[in-house]
Amino acid sequence: MCVFWAATCHAQSEIAGATLNGTIVDPSGASVTAARVVARNEDTGLVRESVTSEAGLYNFVRVPVGRYSLEIEAPGFKAVRRSGIALNVGAVATIDFQLEVGSATESVTVTEEQPVLETTRSQTSTTVNEKAVRDLPINGRNFLDFATLTPGVVRDPRGGDLSFGGQRGTMNSLLIDGADSNNVFFGQSTGRAGVRNPYSFSQESVREFQVNNNSFAPEVGRAGGGVINVVTKSGTNEFHGNAFWFWRTTKLRANQSSNKFSPSARFPLGIPRQPYEYDQFGANIGGPVVRDKLFFFFNYEGQRNSEPVTNFLPNAPADAASQQAVRELAQYTEPYQRRQDNNIYLAKVDWNIGSNQNLSTRYNRHRFDGVNFENTFQTHPSGTGNSSNYTDNLTLNYNRVIGTATIFDARFNYLKDDAPGSANSEGPNVQVNQAGARYITYGRNNFSPRYTNIDAYQGISTLSLIRGRHSLKFGGDVNFARVENFFPGQFGGTYFFSSLAEYAERRPTSFTQALPGQNTSGPLSKPNVNEYAFFAQDQWRASDRLTLNYGVRYDLFDYAAGTIRNPDPGLAALGLYNDRINRDDNNFSPRLGFAYRLTEWAAMRGGVGRYIGRTSSIVTGTSHTNNGQQIFQFTLQGGAPGFPTFPNLLSSIPTGVTFRPNLFILSPDYQQPETWQWSYNLELRVAADTSVTLGYLGVRGLRLPRSRDINVAQAQAVSGSIVAGGTQTPITYLRRTAPRPNANFGRITVAESTANSMYHGAFIQAQKRYARNFQFLASYTWSKVIDDNPSPVAVVPDTGDDAAIVQDTLNVRGDRGPGEANVPHRFVGSLVWDINYANQFSPFARALFGDWQLSLITEAASGLPYTVRVGQDVNNDGNPRNDRAPGYGRNTERLPTFATLDTRVAKYIPLGLEQFRLQLIGEAFNLTNRTNITGVQTGLYTFNATTSVFAQAPNFRFASATAAPRTIQLALRLSW
Repeated sequence: MCVFWAATCHAQSEIAGATLNGTIVDPSGASVTAARVVARNEDTGLVRESVTSEAGLYNFVRVPVGRYSLEIEAPGFKAVRRSGIALNVGAVATIDFQLEVGSATESVTVTEEQPVLETTRSQTSTTVNEKAVRDLPINGRNFLDFATLTPGVVRDPRGGDLSFGGQRGTMNSLLIDGADSNNVFFGQSTGRAGVRNPYSFSQESVREFQVNNNSFAPEVGRAGGGVINVVTKSGTNEFHGNAFWFWRTTKLRANQSSNKFSPSARFPLGIPRQPYEYDQFGANIGGPVVRDKLFFFFNYEGQRNSEPVTNFLPNAPADAASQQAVRELAQYTEPYQRRQDNNIYLAKVDWNIGSNQNLSTRYNRHRFDGVNFENTFQTHPSGTGNSSNYTDNLTLNYNRVIGTATIFDARFNYLKDDAPGSANSEGPNVQVNQAGARYITYGRNNFSPRYTNIDAYQGISTLSLIRGRHSLKFGGDVNFARVENFFPGQFGGTYFFSSLAEYAERRPTSFTQALPGQNTSGPLSKPNVNEYAFFAQDQWRASDRLTLNYGVRYDLFDYAAGTIRNPDPGLAALGLYNDRINRDDNNFSPRLGFAYRLTEWAAMRGGVGRYIGRTSSIVTGTSHTNNGQQIFQFTLQGGAPGFPTFPNLLSSIPTGVTFRPNLFILSPDYQQPETWQWSYNLELRVAADTSVTLGYLGVRGLRLPRSRDINVAQAQAVSGSIVAGGTQTPITYLRRTAPRPNANFGRITVAESTANSMYHGAFIQAQKRYARNFQFLASYTWSKVIDDNPSPVAVVPDTGDDAAIVQDTLNVRGDRGPGEANVPHRFVGSLVWDINYANQFSPFARALFGDWQLSLITEAASGLPYTVRVGQDVNNDGNPRNDRAPGYGRNTERLPTFATLDTRVAKYIPLGLEQFRLQLIGEAFNLTNRTNITGVQTGLYTFNATTSVFAQAPNFRFASATAAPRTIQLALRLSW
């Protein structure tokens, strides 16, 4: 008997579990029909039985991840036993056997090492295994950060997001235990991990996960970018657990130094370390309730993070009024404390009901409270508040084998994602500028108190069939999200002072406030969405070398529209209605992939397909409220009729005030965003446990979302001049001189599906699986993304959202340029090395030199692109945040190179108790203390609209933000 072809692969992504299949042949190569095949989980005793089809094919789908053994029996042949088959999440392990003629009482035990070459995988994906999740140093313990270890994945400029193939983070999907774990309102992961809370699932509860970069199967949907497929830990027949504590403090953090590679940096050397306390702790335990039948796993993790907010105010003029303001504002400059408290509980029960069915139930409870975390850009606690995230996630997975060739799988998921935010002050927000820059801010921030509450219910059913050489799968997926969003933007009012002297004299430059419309819900919207999906796919083992994966998926998104229609005839003439959202019915997604084994040491794969992404409910919800009827936001200039006395608020719009509301409406032909993805990989086995992959990734984004103000006049050529270095250069630039076409409104922002993108990426990836105490994963990606500035969540005018909108909304092609996540060069590597080579030495030497572990993550990448701006409303469209400097295109400049090294050194300490081990851990993030600049002053000129003069700004390209300095973290881990 010989195993003539065997591979661990990912032919079609298996959600939450794995697939084990192969073909059985006799010595002549003919198929062996009706052979009995038994798969047994070596940790839980789970047993699956099947018989081979007329083509000699066996197939076990949706089996829990773990290590398995196989037993094959057929009349007239020797029985075969093979153990140690590792099934990772999403894997489709293909193990083919050639039987030897003999008695069934005879047996052959296969001891071959599981091959490293993946010969039937068609999509581009990478598995981050259990050892990497447990032993690599990760700053902050958000397991999603491990996705950046894979080719084609970078951090999206929007905090907390990842960019796959140049797409923005809203195009991704996170699946945990086979269920949707996304916040449909903001288009991010559950609880907005990495943005409004550190993480929503404990790293200790994650067993492993698969990163699907490109060309994944029809079963996986609602993502035009990438998909992260996670499986959590389960109990086994042995009791296991651990307790841990990670600790940082002020003395373990380096001073922030100036950038040593850019003379434009202006951070002073050695900014003093601020008081800082950071603790992460927890424990878990898992084991059997009934051996081989019923298992449990429980995990708790907590985080306590406390740091001060220290104010560094710019110099003030020496005149009496300004100095008076400085003294009056001194009460708002005292440092205050910001705290993040995170608590996560996970409980899981797995039940092997019998050899033909099993049930798994998992509940994750997450509670995050951020004290003074609501608005992180305020200089006084009155301008912030407490920001919380509370998520509850209950998932049920049921799997049943019907006969010998049919599998039924059903999943139910309930997700509750609540995000309340409070305000620390009732008074209005006060912003004081000096010389065109923000000096200080205090008072109630302009969007709190608020909340976003989501209740989502998902049901999934799939049916898998084996017919000859075909492994067919059909399924349906419904996800109903009930959303309530309360966002009282500017309901607390904002007073703006353009100078310290104005503040001393209580002469506000302007005042902004919003009021609810009568008989409306004001800032409350309910942008519910019902999502439906159906798919069919087939894996065809066309030959022992060629595997084809193909299928089709259909997605339907049914979004709730607003209940109030603006009666303006000008809007009706354009077909714009706030109470109507187009339902996109044509979302069929065909997909095709192949894998071909060239030799025993080389395989190639590729795929192409259409992928449909989501529209975030923040977009549809804004169309519910910003309809010109439900919310009235107005701005009064200082001294105008009805201007309130500082610091009072208004209860109604003053009589005689001309009020032109801003509108937000979905385009009448709005469609879902889509991408076409294609890939080609060549994988080579360079050693028994090491492979190298050469790959290409292509992503074409179509119908991508953007927000565009259509209520503007065409820009006209205007003469001006640039003053720089004492010289004056004449220029011509574009500026709108005519009033808004519809005088009843300010901005009429239309959410459209008109943006496009193109991504090309070539990569080389080397991977060594864990063997001989060592594993590594490294890749280099060379890529480029070009787009015309899609803006998937730019919905609130007069905020930072305005920077994401095209400069000329009547000429969107003028913004075509490098994408926001365009990183041409990126290398990332990771390794885990268990240093345990002292067994031949004395007991003392073994204790001193044995049981060490070294692990690291290193990254070097091109800096993100940025746009050179003016910072004032040069083109007179009402948006001062998106005007480019004359002569510059979008994203034509780039931040300095980013490079970092994170390390962990650990030592195991024997405790003299069987199975109990203590581990001492030291971690250093940004070990070299390199100053990585993450933001610069992008304003090249200041602009005088009266004289049309551009004057060079003094701080252009000066560093405005850097990544964290070197941080050392100590830890203890007790395992049993």
